[in-house]
Parts: sequence; C-alpha cells; structure tokens
Amino acid sequence: MKKRLLVLIGVLFSFSALAGGKVHVEGNSVYLSDFQTQELEKMFEELAYDKYIDLPDEEYPRIFVKNIPSDFATQENETERNRTFMKILIPIVLKINEEISDEREMVDALLYDFEQHKDFSRMDMDYIDKLAQKYDVTTHFKDTRRYIKLLNELQKKVDIVPASLLVAGAAIYTNWGTSRIVLKANNLFKTKVWFEEDGLEPLEDKEDGYKYKIYPSLEACVRDYMLKLNSNINYALFRETRAVSRAREDILYGKRMDWGMVLDSNLPNFGGLLDYTLTYYKLYHIDRAHLEGERLFEEQ
Repeated sequence: MKKRLLVLIGVLFSFSALAGGKVHVEGNSVYLSDFQTQELEKMFEELAYDKYIDLPDEEYPRIFVKNIPSDFATQENETERNRTFMKILIPIVLKINEEISDEREMVDALLYDFEQHKDFSRMDMDYIDKLAQKYDVTTHFKDTRRYIKLLNELQKKVDIVPASLLVAGAAIYTNWGTSRIVLKANNLFKTKVWFEEDGLEPLEDKEDGYKYKIYPSLEACVRDYMLKLNSNINYALFRETRAVSRAREDILYGKRMDWGMVLDSNLPNFGGLLDYTLTYYKLYHIDRAHLEGERLFEEQ
C-alpha cells in the first residue's frame, strides 16, 4: 500500500506545544484536541491532509479531531471553514463505519458457522446477546432458534451509514460547525436528553424538559448517532432504504438514500437539504472512501 505520509512525532509535538493544542499518538492514529482553527489547519498541512475529497485511492489519514475549535464561528472565510469542517468529520465517520463493518462481518460469520455446524458455542451466544442488546433486537424464541432469529434481525440493523449523509447532516444541524451546541457540547446532530440534570440548556423552549446531550468528543457523538440510526424504531424507514440499496450494489451511496432521512429533522424538506449539500460539495465521493491501513511513525 502506498504510504501517503510519514508522521514525524518530534515535529508534531513541537508544533502542538507552540500552538497550545494537544497531540496524542496511539497505534496507527493521531488524535488532535484543543486547537484553534488556524492551528488545526496548520496541523493538517503538516500531516499532508490538504483536501477533503479526491484523495489518492479515496484513502483518508487516521487523524481524529476531538472537538471543533472554539474560534470556528469567527472565521471569515466560509469556504475554507466548511472544508476544514469536512476534513475534521470524514475520518471520524469512516472510523465508526469501520467498527460497524467488523460487527457485520462477525454476524455473517456466525450465520455461516451455524450452517456448517448447526450449533452455537457459549462464547458465540454471549456475543450475540450483547450485540442484540446494543442494537435493540429482541425475540421470544428460546434455545437455538433464539440466536438464529437475533442474527437475522441483526443483519438488518448492523450496517454502515453512508459517510456523505452523516457529514451533510452534521453541516446542516450545526451550520457548518459554528453552532453553540457543537462548540459547547460536541453535539453534531442536536441530540437531546429529557428531564436530566446533565446537558446543555437550550436558549429557547427552556420549559420543555429537554437539554442537548453533552459528549466528551465528536467521535462519541458520531458513534451515538450512528447507533441510533441503526437501532431506533424511528429510523426504520432509513434502514429499509439502506436494505434496498444494499441488495442492489456493494457500495452504499447517500445520494440514493437521503430521502430515507426525512423524519430525522423538523426542518422543511430536510431530505432535499441533505441532497443539495452532499451534491454541491461532491460528498458522494466519500461513500467510496476508507481509512488508510497503516501509518508510519518515526521519532526524531
């Protein structure tokens, strides 16, 4: 595999110390947090992450940003700001989709193994039970029939979400990363919690009993939202749309599924807004994208 970049750890840490942000290297990934906008853009430049689409082989670096810069809303160049927003989100979305793909492969493998051996091991059953609880799948069946039923239902829920839909949706919900909710709560999709003490108070409708959920990172928010899309009954239409698309082709394109998201927002013509956003910014390219398999690190 062609290595697009060589990360020089000494250079990164020196730059981050001067800028005030934090750099954490873990395995083959780089985690960035608490950078201001211009500092973050400089970090992307140092890491050779210079554009949000049309990367060689549709391969994105494993660079994960914890939070939107606190000065993001003050940036005057909206075009560059929007590009930075997309560069922040795309690797995060691809990472979560990578995790979901691993779970889906396990579901398929368990079904295949059962066809061969007509039984499940105790470890297999424990794994299926945990995955079923995670994705809110239940059945009244017992014994072997229970696990066959759970796996068949999990096949409908455990699947990736087109990256274009997530990035376009987050852009709409947060006005391209400038909203108070994402800056103060890492909340990209206006996810709410009801009648709880923890949360970000809304500026309006304060008597309605809800607050905006506060996440420790953008990654945690994306993971939570994708699980909701894959498990909550309110997103059954989206999953049905995805299943139809999955049956027709290997690659799931958000542009062919955006109408399945119309119930996700009270905004008028939300499906149309999604379609316009992902089309204008050519985000359909990232539905074919993946994270690079390996990054080289060299300490100076």
